[in-house]
Amino acid sequence: MIGLYTSPLFKSILPERIGYIVQQKRKLLGLSQEQLSRRTHFSKYMISKIERGKHDIRMTELQKLSFGLETTLKVIVAEI
Repeated sequence: MIGLYTSPLFKSILPERIGYIVQQKRKLLGLSQEQLSRRTHFSKYMISKIERGKHDIRMTELQKLSFGLETTLKVIVAEI
């Protein structure tokens, strides 16, 4: 039996969901991808990949993003 965290469905949905949340929070703050990249010290390219669901984000990266988005990791994880 395939576990939830190893199923292909889970791997395809989670990065997209996180990307959507990041994009919505960024827009709510009125930030461009470039402004968020400066706040997080990620490249604009990486922010774009995250928002498109094309980057398997690590918890440490998600924590930096939450700081840049003026929220907490707990709030972002709760929305996933």
